[in-house]
Amino acid sequence: MHDETDRGRRHAQSPWLDEQTRQHLQVLVEGVATLAGFAQSSLTLRRDGHFEVVAAAGVEDGFVGTQVPAGSIEDELADADEWGVWRFVPHDRASEEALAYSHIPDVTPLEGEDAWHPLDLLAAPLHDDQGRLLGLLSVDIPDDGRLPSPQKMEVLTRYAGLARTLVLLALEREELSEQVRMATEARAIVRQALGEPTLELVLEACRSAVVSCFDAVGMWLTAFNPDGVGSTTTSYAVGNAYDAPPFAEIDDVVVRLAHRYWADQYVAPFSRDSLDQPGLARGDAERLLAFLERIGLGAVLFVPLGVGPECVGFLVLTRVSDARRWTDIEIDAARDIGRDLGLAVGKARQLELERAIADRLRKLDSYRVEVVTTMGHELRNPLFSMSANLELLDTGALDDDARSSVAAAARGAARMRAVIDDMLTMAQVSDPHREFDPIPVDLRRVVHDVCDECNAAATAGDVTCEAELPDEPVLVPGEPEELHRLLTNLTSNAIKYTDPGGRVTVRVGTEGDSVVATVADTGIGISPADQEQLFREYFRSTNPAALTRPGTGLGLAIVARIAARHGGSVDIASERGRGTTATLTLPAYDDEVSAEPSTAS
Repeated sequence: MHDETDRGRRHAQSPWLDEQTRQHLQVLVEGVATLAGFAQSSLTLRRDGHFEVVAAAGVEDGFVGTQVPAGSIEDELADADEWGVWRFVPHDRASEEALAYSHIPDVTPLEGEDAWHPLDLLAAPLHDDQGRLLGLLSVDIPDDGRLPSPQKMEVLTRYAGLARTLVLLALEREELSEQVRMATEARAIVRQALGEPTLELVLEACRSAVVSCFDAVGMWLTAFNPDGVGSTTTSYAVGNAYDAPPFAEIDDVVVRLAHRYWADQYVAPFSRDSLDQPGLARGDAERLLAFLERIGLGAVLFVPLGVGPECVGFLVLTRVSDARRWTDIEIDAARDIGRDLGLAVGKARQLELERAIADRLRKLDSYRVEVVTTMGHELRNPLFSMSANLELLDTGALDDDARSSVAAAARGAARMRAVIDDMLTMAQVSDPHREFDPIPVDLRRVVHDVCDECNAAATAGDVTCEAELPDEPVLVPGEPEELHRLLTNLTSNAIKYTDPGGRVTVRVGTEGDSVVATVADTGIGISPADQEQLFREYFRSTNPAALTRPGTGLGLAIVARIAARHGGSVDIASERGRGTTATLTLPAYDDEVSAEPSTAS
């Protein structure tokens, strides 16, 4: 057990067994020293390529944690005498390398052949069931200064057996604890990565940690396509990303297993020693094994992925060798990760579908705008020619019926012109590629101009149209022409649907960070059923009184689109026979915030 100096000694940075296990091992070494009659004892366990002192009694502070090369201990034991389960190396056979890592007690040996020498070594090698050396139980400085008697060796032999049992339990406990920690860490990393917007980013964020935590060399994930035809595979290997192996020859097997195992919530540890898996015929198992060996893999953990009752793919964790079996803890953790990644696949599918739908809608909207614009301009030319010729007709030379027909044609042309103008305006404000570059607009001036423009229609219909405006400017960010069109549509609608003798009032004010404009009338009102569809394109009221008044069904749809482009909203409050109030809410202009150009919504 030796070492007066630090010559050749290395110390662990931190103990690697949990506190309770270390206490149990400490009681063991103290017990063997006391009951077998030795002043010193220690327990050394294998750790990777070296051995480490994990418990000691009767030695100076700092000896626990000493690390010794594995080769030094193995060479020492190879040259030792066998004393039952113990090994004895007399001082005259002690190697220089072993002494470099030894604690040499400062005692004077007694006389006689059975005297204990400070350089003597007595240690019990501790092996696992496969014969692998796990560690050493060592004793030093017998109380009587003599080599141990047969009675002492009986005590030492019993303690060696107890030490082996405790060491096996300690290492198993440590391995299980480490597996639990790493599996828990892997699940936490995967769940944190689920916040990423695509499956590729989810995997990129967690794949390295998952592979590391499961002591794997790589992984691949296959997600089934939503239509059930084909799949998409991504892969990862420690040190480098590689192309996923070609699955064509085993697709029929793994896809079928994925669906079955998701239904059964079963995770399959597959290797040459684990060919018997549920639902897997022997021939298919041999085919899978041959495939794995061809790509350099000895063991895989096959994990189905799903959402609810639906299997959406599978995850495969890979190891080069099947020497280390997949533990129950790893299998349980992989099952949880399979559920989480199943959610990620489902989410990615949904987002992909939504993006595809949004892209299709944008294309359809662009196509509709293009068709309407083209059609509107094509209709304008013959309509202009028709209207011009109607105006040139000498109606004085016509009889009453002919003049009536010409007037009807002129009115029809005017209505058609209004429809075309509304269609072109609707297409313009709906164009998703049209830029929106707002400037500060005084809404009072817009309302003033609108009321002047609508005055003729109000006078003709015997309707009073008035504006109630504040003295100070009321600024909003927007495009003046579009805001003018919005308020013109609201005001002209109010005038059109107000009976003679009624009143239309337009007001402008501020509420916090918003500007509010209202157009209130005393007209015929709107039913609750109609109010739900007011902003739908080409909708006309079901009220017979409203249907007698001309309209294109696009006025309020245009209003809603312009309001949305300006970051605002329009609300309608109405009751049949009691009038209507349209409320426009827009963000107030803030000269400290620079408005950036944007596309139409």
